[in-house]
Amino acid sequence: MAVITISRDHASGGRKLGRLLAKRLGYQYVDKSLFQKIAEDLNVSEKTLESFEKSREYRMSNRFAKLFSKSYIQRIVGFDKSVVEEKEYQASLKNLVLETAKEDNVVIVGRAAYFYLKGMENCYHIRLIAPMDWRKKYAVEELTIPTDRAQEILKKSDINHLWFHRLICGNRFDDPFLFHLTLNMSFVPIEKAVEIIESAVNVMGS
Repeated sequence: MAVITISRDHASGGRKLGRLLAKRLGYQYVDKSLFQKIAEDLNVSEKTLESFEKSREYRMSNRFAKLFSKSYIQRIVGFDKSVVEEKEYQASLKNLVLETAKEDNVVIVGRAAYFYLKGMENCYHIRLIAPMDWRKKYAVEELTIPTDRAQEILKKSDINHLWFHRLICGNRFDDPFLFHLTLNMSFVPIEKAVEIIESAVNVMGS
């Protein structure tokens, strides 16, 4: 029984790998789609998460605060207020990740889960990387992104990814020592990567 987090560059095969790994292990798979259900259970809008992660200029506002229920704001900050600050948002995101990890037997893709769960017993953090050319090919073939827009979309995604993780985790967000295993996906087929991760988790957990 374990929690496995997967941190990845966009178009490095993270979601596909995560689904295959979860199926192989009999674990629950959690990414953007299932986080929506978790967010609803906690009275937090999925739009909140999307807006926060996709825009470098995004800041909390009265409009943003309306996406939260009053009871949830009170539970997070201790009193009713019309504006939710970034720290409160980060606290809510942390709660989502921690609540998910409590389920155990789960593969969590993205959402800086590795940072919030660092030091957690029986929790293993995997990082996937790949060069731009490989990612462009994957984006076109697997994600149906138009060839002429692939590099532009990936570069924009990388900028947002960098901003988001620096904000959440600080400047050492990509510290290699935060991860149990890093895989260059241009060297390892996804199916083989699943086998490697399963083997590594079994060894580390024994």
